[in-house]
Amino acid sequence: MCSVCGYFSVREKPIHLVVEMLKTLEHRGPDAHGLYADGKITTAREISDLESSEMAKVCLGHSRLSIAGGDDAIQPIRSCDGSLSLVHNGEIYNDHELKGLLSREQGIEDEDNTSEILLHLLEELYDGNLLGTVQSVVKLLNGMYVFAVTDGDEVVIARDPIGIKPIYYVEEDGSVYFCSEKKGLYNFGGKIRRIPPGKILRANKGGLSIHQGVRIERPQIDITESDDAVTLYRAALTDAIEGMLKGLSVGKVGMIFSGGVDSVLIAKIISDFGWNLRCYCVGEKDSGDVKNAEKVATDLGLKLRVIFIDEQTVEMILPEIIKSIETEGLLQVEVAVPMYLAAKAASEDGIRVMFTGQGADELFAGYWWYKEVVREEGFLKLHTQLWEDIDLAYDDTLEREDKVTMAHSVELRVPYLDRNVISCAMRISPRLKIKGADDSIRKWVHRRVAAMFGVPHYTAYRIKDMAQSGSGVHGLIKKIAEEYFDGKKADKVEIADKGSNYRYLDTEYGTPEMRAYMHEIRTN
Repeated sequence: MCSVCGYFSVREKPIHLVVEMLKTLEHRGPDAHGLYADGKITTAREISDLESSEMAKVCLGHSRLSIAGGDDAIQPIRSCDGSLSLVHNGEIYNDHELKGLLSREQGIEDEDNTSEILLHLLEELYDGNLLGTVQSVVKLLNGMYVFAVTDGDEVVIARDPIGIKPIYYVEEDGSVYFCSEKKGLYNFGGKIRRIPPGKILRANKGGLSIHQGVRIERPQIDITESDDAVTLYRAALTDAIEGMLKGLSVGKVGMIFSGGVDSVLIAKIISDFGWNLRCYCVGEKDSGDVKNAEKVATDLGLKLRVIFIDEQTVEMILPEIIKSIETEGLLQVEVAVPMYLAAKAASEDGIRVMFTGQGADELFAGYWWYKEVVREEGFLKLHTQLWEDIDLAYDDTLEREDKVTMAHSVELRVPYLDRNVISCAMRISPRLKIKGADDSIRKWVHRRVAAMFGVPHYTAYRIKDMAQSGSGVHGLIKKIAEEYFDGKKADKVEIADKGSNYRYLDTEYGTPEMRAYMHEIRTN
């Protein structure tokens, strides 16, 4: 819902450094902006109004994307007793339950502002040990978040345990700079690093240190009957989606819609709740995703906007996408194309919150290579591999997807990676998720729940296809790259790429021309 940035320094630094970060990331929060600088808070509707020649040792910056809370929910915000100041990116979904635990509820001015409730939790537990306070509070939270809090003497930054919201930092000459995207840190020296999911960064006069925050729970495998699995998973997923819709001040929401079971199931539940939902599908004309999306949307009565792509469209937006996701990796770029264009169309339609089906494959063994794990190493190994892929989802997918949607001032919500949904799904025996090494369908519990909600059989049990192939993006980029290098040799280049397939498959993804073309775009 916004961007956060700032610095801690042992010597005073100009606060315009943070203003420049806010300008670089204005796409993440175009509605209002604010600065904390050594105890002084300034807010404005335009970033330029924050310009100042002042210096500070601690400076926090925030830009707001308005989707929840009142018009005055501008950050940074200060605690009632003045001891703490906070900037927060994300949403806390169990905020109402936590609010009931506070002894000073009367201090909460906006009950729909989860940032305010988060600050009150910190204030109530703060005893002079800011790190310890943050470590206690994050264990209570269910949500997606990055927040930075200061007591004036130090800054403590926490990231949610799944890593849905990104945060990066640079350490340079006694100063620590942090920002929601890497591009806000390019002007500083030093190596850009991320705060890992579930970790806490502490910066004070003693230097920088990383501490444990909250881990994803590792429950026992104790759901071994299919009917029990379906009942419990259905309830967990429904509750998660309802919680993500609660408190929104927007009148409509969007759905990244491929026509596959993961996106259709979420769309059906949102529609059943009575929300004004619009689905967005991106693909070549007559591609598998477009055909399936159009058919199931018609059958379920869902509003659908299709964005057709061709070589010219893809070639034109590739530089924008590489800039947005901050990597030239071929797989990362290809998967980003449909989501980038869907978010762009949604933003044009005035939508500020979109949902995605990301995460279901990691929870329920959806990718085809999981059956090879069963074949070669068994169900127990599959369970550990699913946990590994959940732990690495932030690097494989989530940081990329946050950036491509926020590039258009659209916040993405990920119901399958809700804390309680993960806990429920990972209690389910892997034998209920995949029948064996020859199972071409997989995700059986997940698919049964979809069918129970009324998702048509042809979608509920549709065989998995990757976004880049189902939309036609992979083939289009292959053609573009071949035409670009027609009659000349494509030099072999090593580009950093990521995705769970790299941990399972020995073959190199794509062609040399495709990888070289990505490198050409980045360097030019």
